[in-house]
Amino acid sequence: ATISNASTNEFMPVGHEIAREQLHFRGDFPLEKVGAGKSLEVNTNGNRLIFKSGDITGEFDTKTGLIQNYRKANGMQLARMPEPYFWRAPTDNDFGSKMPATLGIWRAAHQNQKVKKVEVGQQTAEGISLKVSLELTGIAVPYTIEYFIQNDGSIRVTADMDMTGRDLPELPRFGMRLQLPPPFENLEYYGRGPWENYSDRKEASFIGLYSDKVKNQFTANYVRPQENGYKTDVRWIRLTNDKGNGIQFSGLQPICFSALHYSAESMDPGVGKKQQHPTDLRPDKNIYLHIDLKQRGVGGDDSWGSLPHEKYRLLEKKYGYSYIISLL
Repeated sequence: ATISNASTNEFMPVGHEIAREQLHFRGDFPLEKVGAGKSLEVNTNGNRLIFKSGDITGEFDTKTGLIQNYRKANGMQLARMPEPYFWRAPTDNDFGSKMPATLGIWRAAHQNQKVKKVEVGQQTAEGISLKVSLELTGIAVPYTIEYFIQNDGSIRVTADMDMTGRDLPELPRFGMRLQLPPPFENLEYYGRGPWENYSDRKEASFIGLYSDKVKNQFTANYVRPQENGYKTDVRWIRLTNDKGNGIQFSGLQPICFSALHYSAESMDPGVGKKQQHPTDLRPDKNIYLHIDLKQRGVGGDDSWGSLPHEKYRLLEKKYGYSYIISLL
């Protein structure tokens, strides 16, 4: 809605925008069928399963359950896959509601993992399934990751966690984290932007195509370092170097992400507040990329005890999501 009087009045000029809204009509987003016309070669050598499609190659260790040396000739090389991650650097509102103490078990829940079983499926017309069953030993929770190697060499990642029977506090986030080297500074994504947004703070951020540099993603105007730079309702995200080489993540459902030169650990002061400012932090040369299904809302009814509204909290016992990794 805009002011459309013939002339400017004393309050605001002609054409001044009073309000705007973006409406969702139907569906979420289409995903292209991948692998058409491509051929996936799979070979084994001891504990190594080696796959190749065109100029994309990779290896899967059937003992450790790790994909390694995933690369595109003359392009991107990914040494490791994203790994489970559940914590966020506490916000000022989090400290007010004692979140660092009450949810603190999730701070290190990703660190201790035990491989329980590795399953290699039969190759089909679409690709091959590699399923890794883990236990998060610090909290005794099963977590599974399926890597489905598609015919075009892309990898569909499906992560599932089941907390049934465990008395655990609310999750700060359900997602995975990947550390990337410094050249991949060019960010492009289709989702809510251009400024940071969260499940309970996103209506002013419209879904669209946005591009920026990773160095600009850090929100530096908070009094203390804390969770920041997040984007929700994302369809895909792409990080590339100046030659166009890089990596793309496409959600099979809307995903959320942040890409920063700061780790969550560097922004987390622990159980109590630390009197430091964002300018006191040194940016890392590497990029910390979070690819999430959800993150807890940030709240804001007050900053001295109120929790986020219940619909913006992660209180379920089971969580799962899928996304596709493509090398560029």
